[in-house]
Amino acid sequence: MDEQWRLFAAIALPETVRERIEQEIEFLRRLGWRAKWVNPTGSHLTVKFYGEVPPSAVPRLREVLRTGLEATPAFAVETVGAGVFPHPARPRVLWLGVGGSLDELASLQRRIEQLSRELGFPTEQRPFHPHLTLARFQPGNVPSVGSLSRQLERLAALPPLRIPVQTVTLFRSELRRAGAVYTVVDTFELETTR
Repeated sequence: MDEQWRLFAAIALPETVRERIEQEIEFLRRLGWRAKWVNPTGSHLTVKFYGEVPPSAVPRLREVLRTGLEATPAFAVETVGAGVFPHPARPRVLWLGVGGSLDELASLQRRIEQLSRELGFPTEQRPFHPHLTLARFQPGNVPSVGSLSRQLERLAALPPLRIPVQTVTLFRSELRRAGAVYTVVDTFELETTR
């Protein structure tokens, strides 16, 4: 079978946000919550998941993203709120929310979708819901509704942390027994005012 790279485009997070993710995971672990926790050092804000891509297609993807994003203005978003997917009665994914310049973020996501579609990558059919994943729950490990509700309220009350969006990073994800390992394939600068 030909080699495939599992790729996604994302916004790398500043250290302050990764530290908060680590602190919150530790807090919830101490409460006895059982989940598949993210590795805070690899936390990111996904804007496009490509899936399995042949390495031969990567140079063209890098070229198109570099030229296609260079005139996109930089901006900032922030952490705000918290929630679960798909529904509080059936939580599978626990996340911190993203707020602030959401129009600019949605515009960036649409631009990446457009550039990717021109290369033949399928368009994401689900609505874009920017978030920072903290954990994934297995059906037998879901916290009680009361505990989940209290912790979502607590997480939502945390002060916002700024996330500058000055670059988009193309990552390779390698799934391993201990969890996914992310490698930077390339980084694409957005336009910043000098």
